[in-house]
Amino acid sequence: MGTLGLRLGHDPRVDPVRRIAVLSFAFAFAVGAACLAAAGPVPGDVALVRALQGILGPAPGFAEAVTATAKPPWLFATLALAMVLAGRGGGWRRAIATLVALAAAHGADSALRALIHAPRPMPDLVAVAAPSASSGLPSTFGLVYGALFGSVVLASIGRPPGSMPLAAVSIVLLAIGAVSRTVLGGHWPSQMLASLLLGFAIACAARLVVERLLGGLEARARKRKGA
Repeated sequence: MGTLGLRLGHDPRVDPVRRIAVLSFAFAFAVGAACLAAAGPVPGDVALVRALQGILGPAPGFAEAVTATAKPPWLFATLALAMVLAGRGGGWRRAIATLVALAAAHGADSALRALIHAPRPMPDLVAVAAPSASSGLPSTFGLVYGALFGSVVLASIGRPPGSMPLAAVSIVLLAIGAVSRTVLGGHWPSQMLASLLLGFAIACAARLVVERLLGGLEARARKRKGA
């Protein structure tokens, strides 16, 4: 039974965060590749945007406000909120990992925008609040929110049940953010999904790096103290 578990990829020695990182990146790559191959909306994108705009309107005020939370100066308040939530869920290391994740997300955004270009939603297909010729993939908003609130979700994994509400709040914020950018015609849903998944993968990587670095420093400090 144990051997079967290992074959299925359930090796208990593998950090679950590492496994989540690999899966998130794989799905982000697959969805992103589909977006690039389509050079526009993938099947279902147009219908979903039109449905959202039919329910919420083409430019709801809340969507503009939510969009602003991923850009300075409101980004700093969003970062503070995510760090507080992650810290409450998993301690100060998780808060530090959230900050690292944001920095890495911005780095990934700049690097990817220099390499790839995917058209944003077109006004002849859906309502677009602010037309732009810049690439719709990645979504800076998706990377930022995926990294910040993905870090909070990760901080709740393996923690007492009391941490679960923090993860639930973060998932709701991620959903609101995705809907906001989509209903404004800022990104196709597929572009937003790929960006959120990549942001989440970045959050996983940031946590692993911070744990390795700070864990190593603490271990050496304890060793010196005990010597």
